[in-house]
Amino acid sequence: MMPKALLVVGIHREERAFGEAVASGLDPALFDVLVIPDGLSGQHPRPDQRFHYGMLHRELYHQLLPHVAGRYPLLVDLHTGVDEHGLCIDLFCQQPDKLQGLPAVLDSMAESELPSAEVRVVHLLKGKAGMAGGLVAETVIPAEIWCNRRFLYLGVEVFLAARGEGTAQEQGFTRQFLSGLVSSLRIGA
Repeated sequence: MMPKALLVVGIHREERAFGEAVASGLDPALFDVLVIPDGLSGQHPRPDQRFHYGMLHRELYHQLLPHVAGRYPLLVDLHTGVDEHGLCIDLFCQQPDKLQGLPAVLDSMAESELPSAEVRVVHLLKGKAGMAGGLVAETVIPAEIWCNRRFLYLGVEVFLAARGEGTAQEQGFTRQFLSGLVSSLRIGA
């Protein structure tokens, strides 16, 4: 049986070490992992580099389509950021109604010895339309990826205390969180 999700790590090369550390302990029955060996820098490009960077970014994401479309019901795109106030996670999804199991996942994790983290769901939308009471974002990721009827896109931005591969606790929390979330999703049987 095919895993439910394809986890992509290394789109931004500075995030690859954390992604590989998290992926190393995931259940292969739930996840296949695609490591991008030569990802782009996650640093903002200079103004004279923006066009070229944007083109490379779009093309890198377009190369994911043959890996996921028709093969997996879920694409998990793992990224990192820094927040010295503590571990938190932003989930980016065009169909946040599919994340109904999220509260139960967080409740079950509250009983573990891992640190707790704030988790926010951010609704990805085309254009300027909004969602009452929710967080809304536009993205530079091509719509063919995050708004695809053949699979669900879930962008996961994990904010660590410092740049790099993260602590064992941050990796463990992310691993447990992703496993619980993917298990709770009602997609692709």
